[in-house]
Amino acid sequence: MTPAVTGEGMVPMVVRARLAGGVAHGVPWGISLDGLLASEVRENVKAAARAAGTDYPPYSSDTVPEDLELPLARCTAGGGGEHWHWAATFAYPEDEVPGPHVQYWSARPDQQALAHMSAALPALVSERQGRYRSRVMPLPLTICRNLVWRAVGDPAAVADLLTPIVSIGKKRSAGHGHILDWTVTEHHGADRWEHGHLHPDGTLGRTATAACLHGREVRTGGDGQMGLRPPYMHPGMRRQVFLPAR
Repeated sequence: MTPAVTGEGMVPMVVRARLAGGVAHGVPWGISLDGLLASEVRENVKAAARAAGTDYPPYSSDTVPEDLELPLARCTAGGGGEHWHWAATFAYPEDEVPGPHVQYWSARPDQQALAHMSAALPALVSERQGRYRSRVMPLPLTICRNLVWRAVGDPAAVADLLTPIVSIGKKRSAGHGHILDWTVTEHHGADRWEHGHLHPDGTLGRTATAACLHGREVRTGGDGQMGLRPPYMHPGMRRQVFLPAR
C-alpha cells in the first residue's frame, strides 16, 4: 500500500532560506516548515482579532488546539484519526560549516525593575542563587549558507506566508537566524512521499509514526515522544514517533 500524501493542487517543492549567518535552535534537528507557517497563520488571526476589537482563544495545555489550515498537503499514511501530519520536513543545513559553534549569553537581575514590580523586596536580591540568579548560558549555533525544507503544497501560498519572516530560531534580537531572502522552487514529477518526509540526503526529515514510514529503510534519529504537527511542544500533539535524523 502506497503512503497517502493528499491535497488537490499540491506539488512537491523545495523551500530555501538564505542566511546572513548562523541559526540557533533548542533541539538537535532544525525548525519545522509547517511550524513556521502555522505561526504566521496564528499571528494573522491574532492581528485580525485585535483590529476588530475581539478576543482570540489562547493556547492551553488543558485542551487540544484546533488545527490551523496550512497550504500544505496532508500525509494520512500513519493511520486515521489524529495520526496525520503535514507533508513538510524540518530544516536541513546546506553548505554547513563543520562545528561545533558555541556562543554564550549572560543575564543578571535588574534590581530597579524588580522594585517596580513588587511592594516589598529584600535589601538585595541574590544573584548567586534562586530564581533571579545571574546566568551564563551556552548557545549552540548551526553555521550554513542556506536552510532547506522539502514539502508538498501550494508554492505561491507558502511563499506569501514566508516572505514577511525576517529571522527564525533563538536569540533573533542578537542577529541570529537572520534571513536574507526566501525562494520556493517547484519540482513537478518528484516523489510526493519523499518530499514530505525526507531530507535531501535521504534521511528522515520530520517526526513520523512507524506506520507512516511503511517499512521503508530510512535512517532516523531514534524514537520517542514528540509532536506530530504544530504546535509541536503542546502535550496534546505528542505521539510515539521516529525522530528526524538531524
